[in-house]
Amino acid sequence: MLVEEVPLAITINGITHAIMMVTPTALDAFSIGFALNEGIIETASDVRDISITDSPTSHLDIQGLAINLTISQRRFAEFKQGRIARLGASGCGLCGTESLEYALPLLNKLPASKILPESILTTLRATLFDHQKIGKESGAIHAAMLVSPQGDCITTMEDIGRHNALDKALGYALQNNINLYNHSVIMSSRCSTELIQKAVRSGLSCLINLASPSTLAVKLAQQYGLTLIHLPKKDAPRVFASSYNQ
Repeated sequence: MLVEEVPLAITINGITHAIMMVTPTALDAFSIGFALNEGIIETASDVRDISITDSPTSHLDIQGLAINLTISQRRFAEFKQGRIARLGASGCGLCGTESLEYALPLLNKLPASKILPESILTTLRATLFDHQKIGKESGAIHAAMLVSPQGDCITTMEDIGRHNALDKALGYALQNNINLYNHSVIMSSRCSTELIQKAVRSGLSCLINLASPSTLAVKLAQQYGLTLIHLPKKDAPRVFASSYNQ
């Protein structure tokens, strides 16, 4: 079985904002998480409606999808005022932006939080795999598992793009009114800058990755008070940044 990948056009009140390559699962959660992390919305109540339609390409025999978010008039006015047209298909999530200020915005620092005990951290790699569905059948897909303050799995999202998987998990939390303070997300991928930004924007306390982070990711996590942990296959968890509060 191969991983499914389709082009997805994201429009806001009918205005095209981005084209993403996605695995077509949990697209409602993805669109909400994406809009949150783009600064288009702040809460789930900003979204009035979500509609998903087929969108075939005109020059290739490929079936795409289109998703339109209808947002409040206040948020839509702010969206139009600050809109930066860009293509969202880049894996890094920052390429194509027009300024360093947009690529590396100043975000609010997170409050001090608790860290999961090592006895739980060391089990999360296996727990993540156990909760994957597509990954067990095909591999070659990223996963993001939302973890409660007690270390339990809340939901696991999968996508061909690691940033998409995280958007799905964070969007699910927003949909279900889950305050992400003292919550964690464990991801199958390495940790890069845009994942840190998404986590901080959402209010997530801890980001855990199965591969080591970049230097800039560590610096940003330290600056914003995000707990950042790498789970090696055999060695003990490596904490690169922490705002641990007793």
